[in-house]
Amino acid sequence: MRSPDGAGGGPAGFARSMITAAAMMATTVVILDMTIAAIALPYMQGTLGANQDQISWVMTTYFVSQAVSTACTGWIAGRVGRKRTFVLSIGGFICFSMLSGTASSLPEILFYRACQGAFSAPVIPISQALMLDSYPPERHGQALAVWGTGVMFAPVMGPVVGGFLTDHYGWPSVFFVGIPFALAGLALAAIFIRETTVETRRFDVFGFLALASALVALQLMLDRGETEGWFASPEIVVEAVVAILGLYVFAVHSMTTDSPFISRRILGDRNFVLGLFFMFLLGVCVLALNVILPMFLQLLRGLPVMTAGLVMAPRGLGTLISLLAAGWMVRVMDGRLVAALGFGAVAFSSHLLSTFPADVGLDAVTFAAFVNGLGIGFVWVPLTVICFETLPRRYRTEASTLTSLVRNYGSGVGVSVVAAVLSRTRAVSYGEIAARVHPYGEATQPPLLPPQWDYHSHAGRLALDGEIFRQAQAIGFTNDFHLLTLAALATIPLLAFLRTRGPTGRSTER
Repeated sequence: MRSPDGAGGGPAGFARSMITAAAMMATTVVILDMTIAAIALPYMQGTLGANQDQISWVMTTYFVSQAVSTACTGWIAGRVGRKRTFVLSIGGFICFSMLSGTASSLPEILFYRACQGAFSAPVIPISQALMLDSYPPERHGQALAVWGTGVMFAPVMGPVVGGFLTDHYGWPSVFFVGIPFALAGLALAAIFIRETTVETRRFDVFGFLALASALVALQLMLDRGETEGWFASPEIVVEAVVAILGLYVFAVHSMTTDSPFISRRILGDRNFVLGLFFMFLLGVCVLALNVILPMFLQLLRGLPVMTAGLVMAPRGLGTLISLLAAGWMVRVMDGRLVAALGFGAVAFSSHLLSTFPADVGLDAVTFAAFVNGLGIGFVWVPLTVICFETLPRRYRTEASTLTSLVRNYGSGVGVSVVAAVLSRTRAVSYGEIAARVHPYGEATQPPLLPPQWDYHSHAGRLALDGEIFRQAQAIGFTNDFHLLTLAALATIPLLAFLRTRGPTGRSTER
């Protein structure tokens, strides 16, 4: 017998509102934790006695354990029950968040962060499935828009909150700030969410090990590729080979076994598989800017982390506005058009950023960030609605797991690509500019050369070298923004391959 959560239009009235609040609070806290901890890494490095490479494992262990745990979330929720999985995940996340804030050595925090990542993984996909099951099909767009404020708004606000807390209260505070909200979400979930039917599907150990090996290898390759020199490093080559072989073995095994780790019915849904592709592109085109734009503001404009976070805050406002607008728009127009509008806004904002010089005014950056935020909501809501539109209800938790996993890896690929382009372009541009700056060049003679860049003094040469490096970085950022512009534009025509029944108000669920 199906639970009330999974029947009809889901719970009504007050219970539905409380489930929405539980899902939003839990999701926001988990996603905020992903970004807020990165701000505190330089401060943690000194306290824990770690070097830069060692401290980066605070994030790497989190993402690796989260990736493995995410992969098996669908099976766990089906075998244990969705409510039990959700409640235990929030509870474990709270416990290891507290322990992370009390860590006094590097091994301690690495262990706590690995456990924190493992417990956090089921929260986002289960929250998404809860939102879809709690609202009737014609209101899915609005429901996802409300819930999406946590999914897309938290990464934008992470640098602001993290910078303020770290500056004023120290790095442990970033692990404590979300605990009250997580506790509230835990209480609401325990009271108002109804348990789902427990399944007896056999756990595909071989399929899980193949997929987990591929995910771990891919995550390590993305996290360490730039610092290790990518495929010039034997480590990265081995990780790439393991990732490819793991995915190949998993695909072949899933097509031939009687009880695959991921249900074949999900992978046989054309719309859902295409939706996964666009979720990956969403991560590449949109979420990568969460990393590259703060670097642009801090490295080129010299802004402190707190100020850079405030400049990016309007991006969150744009996301909030477009999420709410998109929730209404998908009810009255084709969702593919809404997604095309979103990718167009992303392309336009990236193009604006690509035209900015190193000394651009903050008002121009703020406007471009706001437009980019608008694009995020217009892309995410319709893509999610279309992705689940033709998928039977019983597969939603497992399917939500896959969309979260693919979107996260798309973000990882996007960050790795823009970081590699920035590094390579900066090195090449620095060499080309420096080759043209020498004591006998016309541009280095007074009065063309400013006094602070006097070629005949040591301080002047250092200042001149710093400016050459800054301009080389500006070229690198310009190339990154050009790349994101082209990627977003190239995505728009591909939306035509998605199938939709039109506005959700006229759709019928299978």
